[in-house]
Amino acid sequence: MNIISTDSLKNSILASTPEVDSTILEELCFLTRKHNLKWVPNKEDNGAYYIMSQLSVAKGLDPEDYRKHWSPEAKSTPAAKGRQLESLPGKAFLLKGKSLARFKKTYEETYGKSLGRASAIRVGDWQHAYAYLIQGKTEAAKDFQSLGSRAIEDSSTKEIKRINNSQNPPVKLISENELQDQIIKLTAYSTINLRFEVGIKNSFNTPDEASHRRWDWVEQLPRVVKVYELKARTISENDIKNTLYSKHYLELAAQKYNNKPIEFIFTSPNGISWEAKALIRELMNDQLGYTNIQGVKAKISFVDLQDISQRLVDNIVNNNPIESWFWLLNKLRTEDLNFVVSPRTISKLNSQVSQAYMDGTLVRKSINNVVSINSLDIAA
Repeated sequence: MNIISTDSLKNSILASTPEVDSTILEELCFLTRKHNLKWVPNKEDNGAYYIMSQLSVAKGLDPEDYRKHWSPEAKSTPAAKGRQLESLPGKAFLLKGKSLARFKKTYEETYGKSLGRASAIRVGDWQHAYAYLIQGKTEAAKDFQSLGSRAIEDSSTKEIKRINNSQNPPVKLISENELQDQIIKLTAYSTINLRFEVGIKNSFNTPDEASHRRWDWVEQLPRVVKVYELKARTISENDIKNTLYSKHYLELAAQKYNNKPIEFIFTSPNGISWEAKALIRELMNDQLGYTNIQGVKAKISFVDLQDISQRLVDNIVNNNPIESWFWLLNKLRTEDLNFVVSPRTISKLNSQVSQAYMDGTLVRKSINNVVSINSLDIAA
C-alpha cells in the first residue's frame, strides 16, 4: 500500500486528531512535500510518525542531534548536567524488537527502501516531530516555526468551545472563518467601514513561496490604517513572530498604504498569552503611541474580539432608531452572533431595551385593533 501522498498523511492525522485545525493540516502537508519528509502511519491508533534522526538531517544538523539534545534519554546523560533540557510535547518512542520490525516492514513497503540493521530507532508522532523541527535557527527550522508552535498548543488542535446554557449542552466548535463571517455580518449592519480579505502581492522571498498575502480585514481612517489579524485560539508569541517576520504583514501594509502610520491589531475571542504580550511590549519599546518597527511607523496591539463586537453593536444602536433595538437584541441571541459578542454586550443592550419600555420611550403595540367590550364605558 502506497501512502506517500500527503492526502494519506492528512487522513491519518484526521483519524487520530479529528479536531486538528484545517489550516495547520494544510501547512503540514505543504512542508512535508517541500522537504521530502518521510512518515509512517501507526495501524493501531492512526496518526503519523517520523524518524527523528531523519528530521535532524532535514534541519541541516548531525543525525545524532535529536538523540543527544532532545530525546527523553538525553536528560540522563552527563551532557545534560548543569543545563535544563526542554521537554518536547507529543509522543516519542524508542523502537526495538517486534515494534521495530513492524515499523521497518511498513517503511520498506511504503518507500521501497530498507532501514538496514539498526537495532533501535527513535520515532516521534507529528506533534513531537514538529516541536523538534522548530527548535534552532537553521533555515529548515525557521520554515517549520509557524506550524510547529501552533501544532503543539492545545488551542491549535481544539477550536474554541462555546457551550449554551441548556441542560447537557452540545459542544460548539467554531473556526476562524466562522468568526470572521459573524464579524462581517455585524459590520454590514453598522456604518463602520471594514474591508475583509484585503490582498496584496507578496514582494518578499519567503519559504512558503506565497504569491500574495491577505489581511483578515482593514480599516482605513483619515490619519491611520488599521490592519486586523484574527485567530480563533489564544494569540501566541509565535503568531506575532510569524505574522510580522515570516510573512512580513506589517511591511506589506506599509507598501500598500504608504505615507500612513499602520496600527496592526491582533484579535481573538480567546485572549493572548503572557509571552505574546511581552513581545508586543518589546516591539513597542513600552510606548503607547507609534514607534519604528521594521522601518515602519507602526503600533502593535491586541484587542479582544468581543471589544470589537461591542464597538460594532454600539455603532448600530447609535445609528438606528430605538424601535429597532429589540430586533438587534434578538439577532445577537438567536443567530450565533453570541460567539463573537460578549454576554455582557447582550446584557447591556437588553437593559437598554427594558429601560426604554419602562420609561415609555418604547411602547408595546397591540396585537390587533380589536378592543375588548369589557374595557369600554357604555352609557345607559
